[in-house]
Parts: sequence; C-alpha cells; structure tokens
Amino acid sequence: IIVKDGQPFMAVGAAGGPKIITATLQTILNVIDFDMDVSDAVAAPRIHHQWSPDYLYVSTEIAPDVVHLLRQMGHSAVHYTPGSVVQAVMFDPETGLYFGAADPRFIGTARGVR
Repeated sequence: IIVKDGQPFMAVGAAGGPKIITATLQTILNVIDFDMDVSDAVAAPRIHHQWSPDYLYVSTEIAPDVVHLLRQMGHSAVHYTPGSVVQAVMFDPETGLYFGAADPRFIGTARGVR
C-alpha cells in the first residue's frame, strides 16, 4: 500500500514466487517515476534478476535488439515469459474514484469501487 499526502494512493501486489518483488516494484516505478496510468504500468514489459542464477530475465515483449545490446554490455540477458501476475488499484483524490488493473498476460480482473 502506497500513501501520498496522507491518503491511500495505490495498492499493488503480485503472485509469482521470486518474481513478485521485481514485478511489484516495476509497476510502482512505472506509475510514480514514469507517469503511466495503472493499466499501462501493470501491462508494461518487465525485467527480473535475482542474483542466482545470474541471468537478467527480459520479458518477451522487449525487442530482441534490446536484448542483444544488453548482452553487449555484459549482461547474461535471456528472454522469458513473465511468471508474475500483478494486480493494482489506484485512488484518484480529485474524482474520488478507484481504478483497478489486472495483468493482461493472465486471466484475472481488478476493480475499483467508490
């Protein structure tokens, strides 16, 4: 749960074992740092690294030439299908509405209520 100016702003979570933390964090960063709406943030391509195994997992939506550039930079980058399922809800204090987003890569739904 993320609070902004003392008000609930966003709740986000994921399923997916070791990929939960990176998927959740990337969704939060997409909203806060990259100004994405919650649906776009949840649907955005992801990367994952967990130290062991020492691979940079890059979701299949990321272009092969980007993966090639990452390899040229010394990363052991491999394409993968994200195994984490993110769900998120955001609150808009101006309208009083909640907006939900479900990961489009999997079956699911998220709803916001007033």
